[in-house]
Amino acid sequence: MPSTKLCEHIQISFLTKPLASWERFTKDCERRFNYFKYTLRGDAYKAWTCTFPLGGHQDLVDSFIKGAASFEEVDLLINPSKQELNNTIVYIPGSWRALRDTLPMRRAGIIKKLIAGPLICFQTVDEHDGIIGDASIDCYIVASEWVKREYTAEAAKYGLNIRNIQVCPAGVDQCIWAPLNLKEDKTICSRVMLYVKGEGNKVSTDTLNSLAQSGFDVRVLKAGSHVPTDYKNMLEWCDFAVILGGSETQGLALTQAWSMNRPTLVYESESVIARGRDAAPYITPQTGMKWHNVEELRDGLAALRNCTPRRWVLENQTNEAAFRQFLSIVKTL
Repeated sequence: MPSTKLCEHIQISFLTKPLASWERFTKDCERRFNYFKYTLRGDAYKAWTCTFPLGGHQDLVDSFIKGAASFEEVDLLINPSKQELNNTIVYIPGSWRALRDTLPMRRAGIIKKLIAGPLICFQTVDEHDGIIGDASIDCYIVASEWVKREYTAEAAKYGLNIRNIQVCPAGVDQCIWAPLNLKEDKTICSRVMLYVKGEGNKVSTDTLNSLAQSGFDVRVLKAGSHVPTDYKNMLEWCDFAVILGGSETQGLALTQAWSMNRPTLVYESESVIARGRDAAPYITPQTGMKWHNVEELRDGLAALRNCTPRRWVLENQTNEAAFRQFLSIVKTL
């Protein structure tokens, strides 16, 4: 059912592709080519990333579109033509080319507001000739507070002024990420998924041995070697997850686990802390805890019985909740 209205009727143009037809065509050809290339190589994960016809980060794009559908006052135009952008609020989550195309329209007052992020840049904030520092951008969205701090500091380093950085995480589809077995009895926790990503490989062997010696039935899943169905099946099997990785701008994989009512114990290394980053920006006592050594991991195991992760997601990080936060930002512009 549509949610209660937060504002008057609003028209939002959602761009994941550049405006020129030939660029849209070539990007789609590239996507299809990559799908077949990765399929032939046997790389199921990379092939999966090419299956979304809209392009962009699949979870982020999917969350925004589904979230908007919950608000009857919102008219969402997905990759409209240049003419259809007139007098709309334009949001571009990740295409720097689309941002390039719409900046002149914002300067000319053809579009009402221009919002971008969080995935325009991937390495440094000055990518694409410092495009996210353009004064015509009304708001730049990032996924969490530590990312906002880092963008602000890095922008100063590069002499950029990123206008109005706001935090707005993506949500998850609680109907898709819903377990067959809620496993609400936390007194019986014997099955654990060890999820390993990036620098988490450095501590994976010691963590696996510690869990095995404590009598847990452990299965290992490595990021980049699976598709979402594999991850969901593993979450269905386990009672909780131990996550080994580096910093996370948001940690959508964690939110998906919580939506499946599986608490997470997230390892946070000294290097992540030293850099002012965060391994789990949205973790709470309801969803799990962070740990930094084996003793804290043991404490986390004892705390699992008090976790109610799916309840937290339903209250805070569904697609509808995420889009409501986006609308609250729009109202301030």
